[in-house]
Amino acid sequence: MSGQTGKWREEQVLVICPGSSTTMAQLGCGELSPPAHRFPTRMFRDEETGQWRPYHTYKRKKAAAVSAPVAEGEQKPEEPKPEGGKKEEDEWEYVEDQDSDEGAVYPIQGGHIVVMEAFLAFLEHVHSSLTTTYHNTPIMLMASPQWTRPDCETLARYIFEKTKTPALCLINSAIATQYGLKWPNMTVVDIGFEKVDVTCIYDSRIVAHRDVGAGWPGNSAEEEREISGGEVFTRRLQQLLKDKMKGFNREMAEQLKKSNICEVLPYAPDKPKLMDLPTEDVPVAVAATTGAAAAAAASGTTTEGPKIVEPVADEPTYDADGNLVDDEGVLDVANIVATGQTREFLAKKEKEKQEKAKKKGKDKEAEANRVMRLPNSKRVKNIFHFEEYVTEEVPIVQPAPPAPAPAPAPAAPATTEAAKDVEMADAPAPSAEGAEKKDQEKKDEAKTEEQKPDASATDDKKPEEKPSEPAPAPTTEAPKAPEPAAAPAPPAPEGPVLTERQTKRIRRDIEVGLERFEFADRAEIDRIVTAIYNAVQSIDDMYMRPPCWESLVFVGNGARIRGLKENILQTLQARHLISPSSATMFTSELPSNIGTPTAGTPGPGALTPIASGPGAQSGSLLQAATTAAANANLNVPGAQGLQGGEGQLGQHHFHSQTPTNIKLAQLPTYLSEWTKNGFEEAMFLGAQVAARMAFCIHNFDAQGLEMQRYMSLSRVDYK
Repeated sequence: MSGQTGKWREEQVLVICPGSSTTMAQLGCGELSPPAHRFPTRMFRDEETGQWRPYHTYKRKKAAAVSAPVAEGEQKPEEPKPEGGKKEEDEWEYVEDQDSDEGAVYPIQGGHIVVMEAFLAFLEHVHSSLTTTYHNTPIMLMASPQWTRPDCETLARYIFEKTKTPALCLINSAIATQYGLKWPNMTVVDIGFEKVDVTCIYDSRIVAHRDVGAGWPGNSAEEEREISGGEVFTRRLQQLLKDKMKGFNREMAEQLKKSNICEVLPYAPDKPKLMDLPTEDVPVAVAATTGAAAAAAASGTTTEGPKIVEPVADEPTYDADGNLVDDEGVLDVANIVATGQTREFLAKKEKEKQEKAKKKGKDKEAEANRVMRLPNSKRVKNIFHFEEYVTEEVPIVQPAPPAPAPAPAPAAPATTEAAKDVEMADAPAPSAEGAEKKDQEKKDEAKTEEQKPDASATDDKKPEEKPSEPAPAPTTEAPKAPEPAAAPAPPAPEGPVLTERQTKRIRRDIEVGLERFEFADRAEIDRIVTAIYNAVQSIDDMYMRPPCWESLVFVGNGARIRGLKENILQTLQARHLISPSSATMFTSELPSNIGTPTAGTPGPGALTPIASGPGAQSGSLLQAATTAAANANLNVPGAQGLQGGEGQLGQHHFHSQTPTNIKLAQLPTYLSEWTKNGFEEAMFLGAQVAARMAFCIHNFDAQGLEMQRYMSLSRVDYK
């Protein structure tokens, strides 16, 4: 940082971790949280300008240029003719589709930067998307092991000249993982998109590296290129199901691989496919209830292991003599006798006992017919929920033309009284339904009047007045308005139709068989296992191998496949683990420049080479090794340099065969967000930690400040 240590705050640092498929990025390193942004590592070339765009771009007609629908009877307005300076291209607009990958160019393949121009444009897109200032944002960039020195120099030159960053730090992905998991010695297995990197780290420095599927893809077609990692399992899954399931595409295979029903079964060396696949013979129903299972266990006829039998809550409890016990476990006999209702009490308890026994029998039948919930590894078939987002071009619904005004209603008949005119003008017109209801009530009243026996004999005026009753009805009823004519359908618009893109989610349930286990290609797993073994065993200094074997770390999103890490570890232990008895455990701790001691030589603790040939004396190797360890300062050839220099390193050398112990490294538990997210992206966590050390911490001593200065490259040092 050229003397400007501690200049930047944690929220100013930009962390970028590029990958072949996805790039993780975040502005700020103070929270040590999972990546806030994930960008697809791809770019699109503009056919007209030749420049790079971050999203797929297409042209469509502008909204103003689309002719609106014309109602019937109206004249189409005349379109203004383009003026002299206006071109026809101005009627079109460019639209970015962020989800489409049509025409995408992937600048990183197998860890190698194959299109440097596109990758530089991609870095510029990430930088401009997350930052607003150029001169005050240091950058932490994670580098792949496949990047060459010219690649790093080109990237540094572009970043300093284009983004105007004040400082840049390039960190290896394996070292970034070591920063995140804090262990100084480890073997990092990075299972990526199309490659697998195995890096051995001892004392925070890389001592060995192997990769699988990271060949240069320049001169070969994509289908012929040898790849590894998660993409191999996706293609294998698609190959198994595309013939059995119509329309099964890569997106379905990718979601199925990430689901919880797709897993790699444990390593079974005695099986034909090296995995224990479920069969139809697995029982799917509970054969016995709690009581029957307990009876079978008592008789020794059950094949299940010991298990806890939960008591039934409603089952009555009896003592050793057969007496009913209450809820507290004590039968209150004195209270029962004092009440004088002993027989009634016993009859009641007996009835309750019979009802509960009858109910228990029904529960046994229901439990016997209930299907047992088996784990996924024991099921022949399981259901997979596939979710798909479909984007469609939907025409925009234009507003309907205004409906024609309704015809005025005919005027009501004139009346002689002015008050009635005012009253009818102020009152709202009665609805047709209300008028019909009122008319029906009057008709019912007329019928009741006719059914009266004395009405026609006693009163002569009533029959004359009856016809006059319905007469005023027309004055109160509103005339029925004529039914409006059906609106004519709008004519089809002429020219292009204005559309918009709408996205909807579609969910389907798919039943998958044993293919969800068979996708784990045994040949691919063997390649990864062989790469791990060759990487650790290729370390020149043998004393570095055991720490690397005892701290295996699996990172990369390809390692999220359920059961993959466990299967690789089981395969390593089954094929390459050496027992301590066969690994010469007693001579393994002796320096390489000291001869093997024997007990046949005179004098305690004498060190002489083992005699070979007739008459050679044999002794206890354990006793000789113990005696030699007790006498450390013996005057033997080659032992003068044991106190320092190269002889000091000789104390670490040994002849032990490795590995004698293979296990996973313990992951940190104090970061709750990463515990929930998983440490498959631990390289991003380590990049944040390294960024804080390189750009933000300032309370170092003189030696620490010097190390911090060499940790990054500042703009002053670049110029």
